[in-house]
Amino acid sequence: MTRVRGLLAALILAAGAAASAQFIPGMKMPSLWYNPFIVMDPGVQQELKISKPVADKIQAKITEGSMKLLPAMGEMMKAAMSGKTPSPEETEKAMPAITKVFAQLQADCIANLNPAQRERLHELTLQAFGPKSLLDAKIGKSVGLTGAQAQRLQSELQTVSVSQMGGAKKMLQSSGSNAAGARATAQSTMSKSRQAANAILDKVLTPKQRAKWRALQGKPFTFSPMASMMSGG
Repeated sequence: MTRVRGLLAALILAAGAAASAQFIPGMKMPSLWYNPFIVMDPGVQQELKISKPVADKIQAKITEGSMKLLPAMGEMMKAAMSGKTPSPEETEKAMPAITKVFAQLQADCIANLNPAQRERLHELTLQAFGPKSLLDAKIGKSVGLTGAQAQRLQSELQTVSVSQMGGAKKMLQSSGSNAAGARATAQSTMSKSRQAANAILDKVLTPKQRAKWRALQGKPFTFSPMASMMSGG
């Protein structure tokens, strides 16, 4: 059980840190084009029409890569399991390993998907990561995000990102006789933070840009709580 909880924590923190690295000045941010972690979720596998053998192969790669993160994440793991928010210094120390493993997991994942599956995974990734995806330069360019807009979006999203990670950690740590209640509270927190993040786009993007952003995400998909956690909240 300890190993499973450790792996889950690594997955959650790695996804969250990868998606939030842009909030730390000078931090190299991994590409947010694909989130391989959400492919661990059965609902996403069904949406992508991934066969069981292929899903098993991808999951094995993700598990193998994630286990490599455990020693590298050190203090971040300790902070998460004790209910604390990792400090910028702890995140900065862990990011090189996260960035490297995250990129490899992306490559391993899409290598096992056909073009249509890759396209849908990209759409689901944008939905899962939400507005923070636009801080990836390539994705921001897709909707015509200007430098000034990117700076404002980064500033607005920073507070929301902390709330999202907090909700994910609460869900991970929920246990005991009131586990269901704890998970429900955590899910509510995550849902509200996502709504807040989406509301920010109404202030930052033009109507034309918002239309492009909606189109890039494709058909709306409802993620399980676990898949939401794999996107950093």
